[in-house]
This record gives sequence, C-alpha cells and structure tokens, in this order.
Amino acid sequence: MIQLAEGRRPRQSHLIRECVIAYAIDFSAQRKPLVPDPDQDALHTLRCDILPLRTKGLKKVRLIKNVRMETRIELYRETGMGSGQVAIDELPGFMTATDDLLLHDIPMLKSVGEMESFDPYSLRRGLRAAGIEIEDLEAFSLSPAKKRELQPHMQNLTQPLLQHVFGASNVELADPALLRERLLNVDSAAVLLRIKGLATALNTTRDGLPDLLEDYGDTFLSLGFYKQHLAEIGSRITLLQIWIEEAYQVPHIRKDPMLGPALHKTERVLGALLQSLERRFNNFETKTRIRWERVSVGTFNQVRALIMDHQASLAAVLCGLTVKVFEWESRFPGGGGSFERRADFVLSDLQAGLDRLTGIERDAATFE
Repeated sequence: MIQLAEGRRPRQSHLIRECVIAYAIDFSAQRKPLVPDPDQDALHTLRCDILPLRTKGLKKVRLIKNVRMETRIELYRETGMGSGQVAIDELPGFMTATDDLLLHDIPMLKSVGEMESFDPYSLRRGLRAAGIEIEDLEAFSLSPAKKRELQPHMQNLTQPLLQHVFGASNVELADPALLRERLLNVDSAAVLLRIKGLATALNTTRDGLPDLLEDYGDTFLSLGFYKQHLAEIGSRITLLQIWIEEAYQVPHIRKDPMLGPALHKTERVLGALLQSLERRFNNFETKTRIRWERVSVGTFNQVRALIMDHQASLAAVLCGLTVKVFEWESRFPGGGGSFERRADFVLSDLQAGLDRLTGIERDAATFE
C-alpha cells in the first residue's frame, strides 16, 4: 500500500480506488495462485507453438539446448523414460516432408536454434534480427508469476522513482506495465508538475513518459531475471566443482594425460565463470542506480544501454551453465557415481562448449 508523504491528504476517491485495486489483486492471487511457466521463464527450452510455424505437428514439440549446448528438437519427454531428441535437419524423418516443413519451418527453426538462449529477452532480440514477425508478444515476456517473484528486484527501480514523483514509498509493482497506470491516473497538481519535469529531463512528453519508463522497467527487470537464475545455480555449480575435484584427486585419474588436465581445467573454468558473473551483478548494483530528482536523458540512456549491452552475454553464459548443471543432476542424482564415471562425464559432455562460454564472458561489455 502507498504511504503518503507527511502533510499530503489525498482525495477520498483516490484512497478508495487504491484500496479497491489492492483488494482485487490480493483476492485474485488467493483464488488462483501464480506459478512460473517452466518454458516461458526458461533459458534453455522453447515451446514451438509460440513460433509462426506452418506444420501442425511442430506445435507439440520444444526446442531445447542439450548439455553440449547444441539446439535439438525434443519430440517427447516422459517421466522415467527421458527425452527424445533429434537434430532440426532430421525432422523430415519423423513427419511428412511437406514444402511448409522443408522451405519454411526448418529454416525458421535453424535460425532460432542459433540463438544462445531461449529466454524472452534473447528471443525478442533474436527474432527481430532474423526478421521473424510475431503476433502474440505476451508469449515472449516473462510470466506474471515470474514477474511477481522478481518484485523485490523491481522495488530498486519503482521505489525511488515513485518516491520522487508521488512522494510515496513501500510501493510494490511487480510488472513494469503498472508504471503506466500510476503515471496516467494522477489527480494532484504537484504530482503533475513533477511528471512534466521528469518528462522534460528525459527529452520526452508527458504522454510519452509512460512508454519510456515501461520500456526501461522491462529492461531493468531482465537484470533481476538473470540474477535469479545465477542464484539458483550458483551453489550447485560449487557442488559440481567439488564433485569433479574428488575424481581429480584419485591418483590414476589425476596422472592420466587426458583425464587429469580435462578435469582440472573444467573445475577451474566453472569457478571462473561463476565468479565473473557474480562480479558483474555486483557492478550492476551501483551502476544502475538513478537519481530521479537530477536525472538527465544522457545518464538515463547510459544506464539503459549498459543493461542491454550485457543481456546477450549474461543469457548465453547462464544458459550454458544451466544445462550442464541440469544434466549433471539428472545423470548423477545425489552427487554420486564412481570416479571413473565422473571423469567420463566431464570428458564427453561437461567440458564441451566451456571454451565458448569463456570467450563470451571474456568479450562481454565492461563497466566504465
């Protein structure tokens, strides 16, 4: 609920409207709990039914990144049976090879498959670059449940902004689109004056300000989304390093001219990638703070550009690490497995593509 600055008494109708909106949101949440979408909010999977494909059979499958970070078509996934995967080029062997499949759908799937990650931000950017037109943009945004989960992150943006504009704190806005509602439903002359001043500082109009801030809010939300993924896999990567190190300490494995160096390098690269990602997010904590009372279009665009410059590399590295952690946990539940099996897994699957991830992280945008 909005806390009003001392000395301000809003109109009664304004308070009633706020209470009704808050009650409606709370009641709706109680009646139908929001659950994150396992595909829409993922980095490494993509439901093909949201793409403008022409072959009906493709609407039931997914694109996925495997442990080697290769894109595959997942034809099915059954509990206890695993996942049936084929390369995109192999699709004609599993369905009727129509012109739509051969000349339209397979080329589109290949284009999408070249993307390093399937998260909404990467997809929007990649589809636009590939010239693929999408009608339902909602399918290419985070789910309402995921946005709600990221609400604490969004408060770092919304609280200072709404404190400046409305003199209000403790505001909970999970969805950047709600910024528009706040800015358009204003009945205070003083607030209107601050909105006009903010619009002037950002080189836009009062009518254009909601679009500008909603777009920035969505960009800012991407940081919380990627940071949450890092938090979810960070400790598991550490456990994976320990698991590899245990195998490396076995004398005959450590002395093997192929296995020893492979295990040692893989363990070190995983740790280096994790540390580099953590440093990046620590930098974001200070580099993305905006003083709204003294903001200029230059500083605003600089912060927005900084986030956007990092989106692609963050998504790519996090996606790669995620599929490796998932495959490890699937193949070795509980962190078991003989030392020989561990070494084979590192050599055959885990180290594949790590050099590419290292290159992406090394070439990522810097903080100046």
